[in-house]
Amino acid sequence: MPIFRYEAHEPTGRVLRGAMDAQSPQEVEARLAGKGYTQVVVQSSVHAPAPTSGGAEVSGITPAAKAEDLGLFFRQLGALLHAGMTPGAALANLAPRTANPALKAAGLEMARSVSNGISWATELARTNGLIPEHMVGLVAAGEAGGFLPFSCEEAALSAEQDAALRQGLGWVRFLIWQSVWSILLFQPLFPSIDTKHFEDIKGHALTYLKWQAFLCVPLGIALHLGAYLGGKWWASPAGAHTRDSLSLRIPVMAKLHRARALASFTRVLSRLLRAGVDSSTAYEAAARSAPNSVLRAQLLRGLPEIRAARGLDAAILATGLMDHDPIQLLVTGQQTGQLTETLDQVTALYQEEAARATDQARKAQKQLAGIITLVSMGYVTILATYYIMKMSFQVADGIAPE
Repeated sequence: MPIFRYEAHEPTGRVLRGAMDAQSPQEVEARLAGKGYTQVVVQSSVHAPAPTSGGAEVSGITPAAKAEDLGLFFRQLGALLHAGMTPGAALANLAPRTANPALKAAGLEMARSVSNGISWATELARTNGLIPEHMVGLVAAGEAGGFLPFSCEEAALSAEQDAALRQGLGWVRFLIWQSVWSILLFQPLFPSIDTKHFEDIKGHALTYLKWQAFLCVPLGIALHLGAYLGGKWWASPAGAHTRDSLSLRIPVMAKLHRARALASFTRVLSRLLRAGVDSSTAYEAAARSAPNSVLRAQLLRGLPEIRAARGLDAAILATGLMDHDPIQLLVTGQQTGQLTETLDQVTALYQEEAARATDQARKAQKQLAGIITLVSMGYVTILATYYIMKMSFQVADGIAPE
């Protein structure tokens, strides 16, 4: 649905400038007139990406760009926009210098389209999942509120947080795979040895090699291929809903995703309200900036409360996401006319919680890899000990005097 910028006069004479999602300029005028505004002037429209329900909006297994590449891409775009470049000029400047081939091609295409007057958010939504949905929402919010540099910085922050969560996990993956291969290599070693004919070393070696050639190595390669394809799907829009749902069932990850979603939501909402965007449009745009698709849908449950003018606190309560103390801060902010200031305070609270949760999540992943490694090593050790003892007794029985 397109977002229309507007200018209207309140009954007190104060001029209100903002943006609203509607089907046409006439709908914007009618809705504002119904609220008592006069001298409504509807300006240019910005076409926001179409909302989705439930899972991801794009099918297929094309994964999003790497978090490190996205962070650098949006961080540089934010700097170029701060320097006074238009979005089209910034994209045209940055795209040729982008190392990621997919981002480079998408950036060049977006530069042409945005320079011709097409909404940047609309173009981002057409990248087939290369850019995550919440980053598309951030850019749409930036176009609605006129703060695209901030939107790029927020998108960069989100990508950098993802990269920080994965930093140092290469060693974790190595430990897990060495556990898998240690079992595949050593499991068939001792059973392939026939202790009754212990001297037939060549026959035992041939038996072991057959195990490896026809079962263990193919199985290991299949596991690697499955992990690779599974990882592609996991990082794609098609896997977003499953990925986000499962992450919320793991306590340490649920805490992290919730804190990040609420920090992003409150930070963007504060910016939109400061830009003069009406509360309904601001709430919806801020909710769509949440990184987790499940929490994004949960935040949108509060939209009817905002549209019914019941207040932000009622909308947040309808989502069931925010703790008691932050909600009370927002209630106080509404009653004192300092809502944006209290939103900033709530953002700081959840940003600190997200930082702590990131450290806990990384620690938990390393502990899990350690446990898997210890279990696999213990299994191989017990297996080897069992067969060595078994062979020893059988050999001893064979050479014992009658």
